[in-house]
Amino acid sequence: MTRLFILTITSLAAGLAVALGAGATAAGAETTGQRVVDLGRATAVREYAGWLLFSRWDGSAYRLSTWHDGQLRDLPVRPQAEPFDADVGPDSGGRPSAAVSLCEGTCDLYVLGFEAGDQLRPVRNANTNGHDETDPSVWKGRLVFAREYGSRVVPYTKRLQAPRSRPSDRLASLPDKRCGAVDPPRCRQIEKPELAQMELWGRWVAQSWRYQPDGFPGFRQNEVRLTDIARSETRQVAAMTTGLSGSSYLGPSIAEGRVAFFRACGGDRSGCSTDNFGALRYRISNGSYEIAPAIEDWSGWAWNGDAAFHGSSEVACDPRFGAATCGIYRQTGLDWRKITERRVR
Repeated sequence: MTRLFILTITSLAAGLAVALGAGATAAGAETTGQRVVDLGRATAVREYAGWLLFSRWDGSAYRLSTWHDGQLRDLPVRPQAEPFDADVGPDSGGRPSAAVSLCEGTCDLYVLGFEAGDQLRPVRNANTNGHDETDPSVWKGRLVFAREYGSRVVPYTKRLQAPRSRPSDRLASLPDKRCGAVDPPRCRQIEKPELAQMELWGRWVAQSWRYQPDGFPGFRQNEVRLTDIARSETRQVAAMTTGLSGSSYLGPSIAEGRVAFFRACGGDRSGCSTDNFGALRYRISNGSYEIAPAIEDWSGWAWNGDAAFHGSSEVACDPRFGAATCGIYRQTGLDWRKITERRVR
């Protein structure tokens, strides 16, 4: 249940991909799994109880859409020029629903059920004037989201039925400094933090961050963190430097007591290895890791314990490369293998 966003391939990474012939390789690799939705452009994808939520390009704009039991449906949300910042999760009665951030002047939060006649409803007890509320995720009457204060990004949680007079509760987030994350291994101030996605599941909140360490230009740091709504526990699950491979984390998802995410390779594939690229999952109870190796530059990824779902890469959806395989795929039987912590953190 996290932000729907498209990985933008940088000019450098795109040039490397074309030079290495990665476009054709990426397009061919999109046959992995069963295609369940045909698409015109790449999209991130979220999943809950067999319901997929994604941004569908209709030829002129993106529509917030669902897929369930072979049925595609556009939700009653105004189309927009950019992919949606949205998530799917259970409402207070356990029924699938969406939480979405829509922007007109500032960005505000809305929720929407999937049953016939359900309408978009603003989250009036969390929306503010003058600040953007983004990255929503919903779970049984509770919302997590981010609020932007200039260059600061602060994650919060709030019950949907809580009074507006009650302030939203802050969640744990990044520390002010990161130590040993770059060379030389000394503490550096974190700059330009971006909360890419959040996932709420029960009391647990998984966060995917990107940021720039002070005095280390060029490459950004990427980090997956796990906390809870009471701020009683917080830990770093995974961390990496972007590098020439254009690495990025997709997801995260939470299921079966694990946090799962995908380490994508968006540029020079010679910079990626099946030792630490692909689907990764972390067991919350004991901190162990597993990997299902893959070198892909998918646009989005979700996991529900039984299957993984991924959106095709931007290259595979580019008409210059045919785009015949552009879609959302379902993959079962992932080949999970144990992996040491040093491969992930």
